[in-house]
Amino acid sequence: MTNAQIRCYLTVVEEGSFAKAANTLFISQPAISKSISKMEDELGFLLLDRKVGALRPTAAGKLMYQFFTQSEAEYRRLVGDIQSTVKEPGGTVRLGCPETWNPAKFYDRIQTHFSTRFPSVKPEIECCRLPDLLARLHAEKLDLIMTHEFHPPVQYGMEVSHLTDTGCGILYSTAHYPNVRTLSDLNGVDFLIFDSSLEKKFGNVVRRICSDHGITPNLKNCGQYSSAQFQMTCGKGVMFFTDWDLAIHNTAYTYLPLNASAPVNLIYPAASPNPRTQLFVQELITLFSEPGT
Repeated sequence: MTNAQIRCYLTVVEEGSFAKAANTLFISQPAISKSISKMEDELGFLLLDRKVGALRPTAAGKLMYQFFTQSEAEYRRLVGDIQSTVKEPGGTVRLGCPETWNPAKFYDRIQTHFSTRFPSVKPEIECCRLPDLLARLHAEKLDLIMTHEFHPPVQYGMEVSHLTDTGCGILYSTAHYPNVRTLSDLNGVDFLIFDSSLEKKFGNVVRRICSDHGITPNLKNCGQYSSAQFQMTCGKGVMFFTDWDLAIHNTAYTYLPLNASAPVNLIYPAASPNPRTQLFVQELITLFSEPGT
């Protein structure tokens, strides 16, 4: 079934005759009749009551007319929104990120980029726990999120685009581990994590990095971020962090950089209700692919 066939059917119902519809659409009457007959064959039921002296939609035809009319209006609205966004994008895009991140790594860069190139697009950035970010994304309270690749798999209906890579390392209490020079000096120390949903994938990342230094890490799940950080401060373990995390700037800790990287991904709905989301994604990828970012 094509858009042309649907337009023929709508016009016939609105004009009340094949002849008037043909004049309106500037096509022949037999072509319109043939088009609607093909629709009926495809659907398996009649759309029009063709009794002599009257041309009216059948009961099924009335339902299809209502459906086609609503669909056409929605289609035109969507196309109009997209066209206006492409020509002159404007409005708000809501971006989420993990609560542990340092906004200095990305916030000013994003704000400056959009205020220069697309001043009518207003990025709003909020931070949450990762499970809350994903829940808010699915509830359409966020348009997209940034997160590291080792977080849980994305559910159906979401797109993932690689944004950039960050350095990563081990964070530990300066007071309790004063003589650490390499990762091997932390052999036997617990590696603290705080989210059971990422334990397996996160554990694989840590094991792979530690194996390069000839050690096998002991993973300990503390249940939540504050508990893991408290244990680290008490010298009860160390934590894996990236260069985008805020905690690495805390003077109570020492950050041991590693020869490894952690990908940062953008996650967003495959069919986003916000027409600016795809533009935002493309611009972020362009921004963070520039030299020095």
